[in-house]
Amino acid sequence: MPLLPTGKRARWIVCTLVISRITNALFTRTFFQADEFWQALEPAHFKAFGYGTLTWEWQYGLRSYAFPFLFELAYRSISLISRMARHWLGDEAGSLFEYYGVIYAPKIMMAIIAALGEFYTIMFVRKLYLLSFDKKDDIIPHEDWVVTRITMFLTLTNFFNCFLITRTFINCFEMCLTAVALYYWDWSGGEEIYGSDFTKSLVVALFACWQRPTNGLVWLVLGGYLVATLASKGCYNKIMYLIVKTALAFALVILFSTVIDFYFYGRLIFPPILFFKFNVMSPLSSFYGTNQWHFHITQSLPLMLNYNIPLFFLGIWAVCASKQAKAKIWIQVVAVIFFNLLAYSILSHKEFRFIYPLQPLCMAISAFGALKLKQGYTIKHFTFVIPVISVISAMLLIRYHESGTISVIKYLHGKPSVDSIGFLMPCHSTPWQSYLHRSDIDNLWAITCDPPLHLIDDPDADQKLPNYMDESDFLYEDVFHFITHAFPPFENGVQQQAHLHSWPEYLVVFEHLEKAFLKEYLKKNYREEIRFFNSLAHWDSRRQGDVIVYHKL
Repeated sequence: MPLLPTGKRARWIVCTLVISRITNALFTRTFFQADEFWQALEPAHFKAFGYGTLTWEWQYGLRSYAFPFLFELAYRSISLISRMARHWLGDEAGSLFEYYGVIYAPKIMMAIIAALGEFYTIMFVRKLYLLSFDKKDDIIPHEDWVVTRITMFLTLTNFFNCFLITRTFINCFEMCLTAVALYYWDWSGGEEIYGSDFTKSLVVALFACWQRPTNGLVWLVLGGYLVATLASKGCYNKIMYLIVKTALAFALVILFSTVIDFYFYGRLIFPPILFFKFNVMSPLSSFYGTNQWHFHITQSLPLMLNYNIPLFFLGIWAVCASKQAKAKIWIQVVAVIFFNLLAYSILSHKEFRFIYPLQPLCMAISAFGALKLKQGYTIKHFTFVIPVISVISAMLLIRYHESGTISVIKYLHGKPSVDSIGFLMPCHSTPWQSYLHRSDIDNLWAITCDPPLHLIDDPDADQKLPNYMDESDFLYEDVFHFITHAFPPFENGVQQQAHLHSWPEYLVVFEHLEKAFLKEYLKKNYREEIRFFNSLAHWDSRRQGDVIVYHKL
């Protein structure tokens, strides 16, 4: 089996990937989706520093803590170093180091994870090339180094990678784990199941499934094909060995993950079971939005492939038509992609990042499409304009689009004395203590959007769910009614039991809400202190415009 390369080339690949993704991560200062913060950094910050807010998923036990645990380790390291800095350099220097460490340490850690995932993606593509093509019969000889460089170029200039891969989403972590497991997988049809590499693949793949149960869709196809191949050869002893080995690997993964989850939750809990119950067995996942059945086919896949779209389809044609390719390997690759697209299309709640674990497989096909193109045509220099545009577009988005929701939190962190802050905007529109990092603010609140968990076992949940409204729904259904009922009148300013919120010292809103109602309503009691550019346009009209900070008079 092809081994991981060593020497100068390997070091060059690793260094290039790490430097590129650290730069990518440090350049990112925007908000994409709430899970980037609320499902990774916030629970880690809560555990490391002892304050913050946990979303309902963490209270219900829907998430495994293994991924956030990595960031907790980073936070605790920063906390330790900052205490040393306070001792040697003074409180101000120590506090400054701690805050910037809290912001940037997770970025660097995620960048390294991303680089590792891309490294294994490149090695996975190289491995498939070495396994499936007879190089001596090539019309134009192509060493594996050519394939390696092509794949590296495609992954580093891929728009979706540049935009997403260094963000702290569980899907990015899942993609990296999938790349590792794919590299170590037995692509020989059962000849390598006794080896240590296949053991690594099983452990990493099962760990990915424990983090995101939907990752099992990848291994359902590959594992099923492997068992079917062994059965067709009459290798039933190997099948039994495979079952036992998988069971032992799964037991190891469960033990490891359960220990980490027990550390966080303080009780024995199995998040994948609750995840499956909420997202598959009940209709509650649709509470966070539904899309048309073809969303992943017509939107997610094209966005993830980006300029690789023609290379992807050329690659499918090339590997299926080429006499040099061992069709069995590529049948598996293509089957995994299309089976996952079909399965994810059945689920009602869809997001672009859900199919991100398919990126290594798509990259493999695209790389062979590029290789086929290189064999038949001379690549002109102007061709590289497209990848350059791809990278620049991603850099502009990660730098500016939805930057206000990050900038406002950093601004509020820098206020020397703050009594209370309220966020009158759609739920989870900003990071929380993972960017604010202030334990001294007595009253810190935001609009909520918890799902109706009381319906999870209700047989009539399908009928009741459309009528359920969370706090965000009530706010935007009738802003005036919500404001006058959820807040005390300005005349007395005393919060009564019937009031959900009190008027804070600092009130943060989107420009959309200011134009709709708040500017006139607040003018006698608040003044606009500062506003931050957030976006020129937004798919959610409630989040349009600048982010505005009002200060109470």
